[in-house]
Amino acid sequence: MKGTAIGLGAVSLALLGSLLPISPATAATSSAEPQLISWSEARERPVLRKGDKNRWVKRLNRALEVKPSRKTFRRKTARAVRTFRKDNGMRPRAVVSARTWRLLGSRVPTGNKGKVKPLPPVAVPPPSADETGTWPELSQGMLSAWVEAVQRALSVEPATGFFGSITRAAVVDYQTEVGLPATGVVDQPTWNALRALVIPPGDDVTRSDSSRDSEAHRASLGVAAFASSWTANAVVQRESGGNCAIVSYNGTWRGKWQMDLSFWSTYGGLEFAPSPEIATCEQQDLVAYRGWVDRWWWPWRNQQFPS
Repeated sequence: MKGTAIGLGAVSLALLGSLLPISPATAATSSAEPQLISWSEARERPVLRKGDKNRWVKRLNRALEVKPSRKTFRRKTARAVRTFRKDNGMRPRAVVSARTWRLLGSRVPTGNKGKVKPLPPVAVPPPSADETGTWPELSQGMLSAWVEAVQRALSVEPATGFFGSITRAAVVDYQTEVGLPATGVVDQPTWNALRALVIPPGDDVTRSDSSRDSEAHRASLGVAAFASSWTANAVVQRESGGNCAIVSYNGTWRGKWQMDLSFWSTYGGLEFAPSPEIATCEQQDLVAYRGWVDRWWWPWRNQQFPS
């Protein structure tokens, strides 16, 4: 009976111990769950992509148990990042964003001295600003060199410059990751978060105020400047993919610039061929240029440009 009493006492102590509060130190050592880090700390860490090489990639590899844990973001790292993001409800992209760092939390080693200084921010050239001194607001439906710059920053492929549903989804995903309202619009707060990742586009001579307002100025630029401009290339990629011999399924739109026969005839195309797709690419450029001199970009009004 004495032995039984001791056994009951031990059980009582065990039950009592289970009801007592556990000290933070004990909880930390007994739990294997990683702790989240703050948004402010997560945002100080660099965005990582395939090809990057620095100490943060090595820490990332150790956190994701990628072996060997080198300093280079390679295929194994990309695969592990995609899996981690998917498991945590994010799009499975090979990008380590602020939200990714936050969820990785205490898994990421930062050395014996605690918080490690982040990498210096990426230096970018000064942005081209509009009249208000801010970067242009971008939304679905627009076609712009700025959209292409955002697509490249967010790894949207192909980076066509057209703000479609895929680009909007990438913007929403990024806004969610950095703690901004998920509007899908690249507004000023989004630019503030993105600007270290974005390489601003150069000026486009076909989109200047002089080009928009003056037919004489457009005529002075010449067909080569027109055809090699960013907007011209974007329109061509959107219309035909650069295929000079393509014809739409209903036979209305033809060639590199998808001109109809009326446009082709009006701007002198018949001196080259009865139909655009039969003419050379250079001849199609010349006819398109004539139409652009006359009407600026309005003949391609299905292309939406930010003002």
